[in-house]
Amino acid sequence: MTLKRSLMVFLLIMSIPAPARGAGNLHIGHLEIHPYVSVREAYSDNIFATANERKADSITTTIPGLRLDLLFRTHELVLDYNAVSTNHATYTADDTTDQNVRGLLDLKLGSQFGLSLSDFYTENHEPRGSSSTGFIEKYINNAAAASASYQLADVSKVEIGYTRNTWDFKTSKFRDREENMTSVYLYYQLLPKTSAFIAYDHKIVDFNNISSQDLNNDVDNESLGITWAITEKSKGTIKVGYLKKDFAKTSKTDYTTWTTSVDLNHELSDYTSLTLIGQRMVNEANFQGINYLVSTGVYAELRHKFIKKLTAVVKGSIGTDDFSDAVPPEIKKRQDLTTMGGVGLKYLIQAWLEAVIDYSHTDRNSNLDANDYWGNSYMFTINIAL
Repeated sequence: MTLKRSLMVFLLIMSIPAPARGAGNLHIGHLEIHPYVSVREAYSDNIFATANERKADSITTTIPGLRLDLLFRTHELVLDYNAVSTNHATYTADDTTDQNVRGLLDLKLGSQFGLSLSDFYTENHEPRGSSSTGFIEKYINNAAAASASYQLADVSKVEIGYTRNTWDFKTSKFRDREENMTSVYLYYQLLPKTSAFIAYDHKIVDFNNISSQDLNNDVDNESLGITWAITEKSKGTIKVGYLKKDFAKTSKTDYTTWTTSVDLNHELSDYTSLTLIGQRMVNEANFQGINYLVSTGVYAELRHKFIKKLTAVVKGSIGTDDFSDAVPPEIKKRQDLTTMGGVGLKYLIQAWLEAVIDYSHTDRNSNLDANDYWGNSYMFTINIAL
């Protein structure tokens, strides 16, 4: 996971406009076919995220995609593909094309047993402002996962999962690695729509490049949490845990810290709703000379409907990134504080057609001045989904 992504936990998801929710009118038997496309015109006054020599540019982003959803009995199969094409008006050397493929098979085997298989493959990139090279960093990531759940009794459930995650970077090869994680969740139902849980996961991180194998480590994370879906108006999950990163090489200092994640959605009224997402996590090294990166961030979004089809959005985030080691050793450790604020309007023209106007301001303040930057972005997006 990259610096910018771990910092802006929810902003990552929002950075690619989701297509409008289509009515699902295309069917072949039980198969639902959902083609979609997003077209975004944006202007940024600091596209390279630099402290000095600010450059402005206009960017056109198109995201055509296709989702297939097959429901059979109590089971579901989902296949989704999209391509993200970004074209700059001036700095065309920074044009990119990303591809994303996702598959999900959700099986309900009786009233007590469930099995979920998924795979996500992406040919993607990190922008200049968060890459380890200062240039666009292309990479391939594949995450395959399997989980099984079993209802032990009316008020308890156990879930066991396994995930294999591989990373292949085009330039910063020292980051190439494989991550294998096993996890166990035990849920106990406190109320009809509220459950407490205990979670444990163990991750083995193996770096491929021989120059980075001293970064090989095992990660253990124990946590407690609560999840609820009391009504459609109030859903959330809160988890707090303790993490230990144990390096295979004895010359590397092991690290322990607390972790947390928060995911809340609440309708304050029939017209106003709030989303709050936060996370504290330990990421693998994304710069040579550091052992890990600790990112803590929170994102909030307040939505208000003026009329049924017109929604105003106010959003903001704040996050810190703490680097484990000074780079180079003679200077202090790098610490970044990044804040973002913005406003927008969404207009649902039809059930399958949405228009979005958005403005955001981002400011990164680092204790190493060369990593400071601030910038403004203005966007107009059309989302179509059938």
